[in-house]
Amino acid sequence: MTALGMEAISDAEIVRTIATLTGAGDSRAEDSKKAEAELCRRFAPRIRLYGLRHLRDEERARDLVQAVLLAVLVAARAGRIEDAERIDRFVLGTCRNASLRMREIAARAILVADEELDVAPFLQETEFIETGALVRCVAALDLRGRMVVTMSFLEQRSAEEIAKALETTAGNVRVLRHRAIAGLRRCLDGGLSDGAGPDTARRETSS
Repeated sequence: MTALGMEAISDAEIVRTIATLTGAGDSRAEDSKKAEAELCRRFAPRIRLYGLRHLRDEERARDLVQAVLLAVLVAARAGRIEDAERIDRFVLGTCRNASLRMREIAARAILVADEELDVAPFLQETEFIETGALVRCVAALDLRGRMVVTMSFLEQRSAEEIAKALETTAGNVRVLRHRAIAGLRRCLDGGLSDGAGPDTARRETSS
């Protein structure tokens, strides 16, 4: 489907397309990318406006856009958006949860005098990750891995809360999270280029 064709279909149809094409193979990978790009194109401006209205800061609004789009794409790929016709409400709810978490984190921040700040050592060790690569690596995890990562780092749920949602134990959630993080690290370090993606890391860890 062409980019022009994507523009002609509804938001709900795009969500269904993403869910259908996920894992469909290389032959449909391009269509899947177009559908995801179109979904991001449609909702990114709305999320940014929500961020500006509630966070009152351009940089934090951009952070909100990335966090919400990542959560929406992961949910769409996993088929967890139960009512595609109400994708706008799903995005709005994700915006609320993410912005609330961002405000809570900001409220806990400790102010430090400018002269006490020494950011050079920190910046030297900071690793900047391209968002598109992170989205692809999260999508390459198995379903339970994606769910644990999403609930842990986007929804900020505890191991006990995740365990209840997945009907397992908190200890198993921690194991799943450890394996998923290891898989993401392998993927982001270039593991996918030689066929060793997150799923490979998961199999090696469990063997």
